[in-house]
Amino acid sequence: MHKFLLFLIRVQWIDRLATSSFLMGITIQTVLLTGALYRAAENPEHALLLATRSSMLTCTSIVLLSAMSNVQNEFRYGTIERVLLGRVPFTRLLGVRSAASAIVASPAIVVPFAGGAMRYPELIAPGTAVLVLMVYVFLGTLCFQSTLVLCQFRNSAAMVPWLRMALLFLGLSVIPFEGSETVSLFFPTGWMLRFAEHGQDAAPVFDFAAFLALVVVWTGGAWLVLRQRSLHIVERSLTDSSEAS
Repeated sequence: MHKFLLFLIRVQWIDRLATSSFLMGITIQTVLLTGALYRAAENPEHALLLATRSSMLTCTSIVLLSAMSNVQNEFRYGTIERVLLGRVPFTRLLGVRSAASAIVASPAIVVPFAGGAMRYPELIAPGTAVLVLMVYVFLGTLCFQSTLVLCQFRNSAAMVPWLRMALLFLGLSVIPFEGSETVSLFFPTGWMLRFAEHGQDAAPVFDFAAFLALVVVWTGGAWLVLRQRSLHIVERSLTDSSEAS
């Protein structure tokens, strides 16, 4: 399975290079956000908070587009039959692909934290490494959840901006509103931000546990509710395509 994961990482990276305009846009955005972080961070905790927001702002676009193409590409390239009849179960395949998508987003994840560490060298610490790991876990599971959700829509591309806006406004409180901090705690991202704010205090232990619990709840819920429905939709689309031809 690890060789298969490495293969998917390579394929995902080739896809990103092929869409050069998207790659250039993501690179410019990452550099600008990191530069702003370096200038605006008032203390180490603030730098961690800004780095987390920066990586989320950039990487949600990457993983949501990956989620959109996780199933679409199989129909586009005519390989969906091999996927359904292959050795790797459909759900597990989506999980491996989602993990690969998170790993491919590494530059946009790591660079903001590296910028924060350049501004405040004390951020080179285990707590920062744990926060970066949380970002990877969240992005991988977000891709998995979003793939199952987007399978439910005939025009999945139209739903990607709505999913991204919901995550940014509700999960990251990009534009704060009354009660926004409380609402964000229903999402793993809310606890990631709390973890960053608490720095090296004892509180991050609880924040990390709450983060993991919500990741399990959201991912398990999506898997239980949408797994069979998604598979039926894929099979029905395959049957409809065969009859049309």
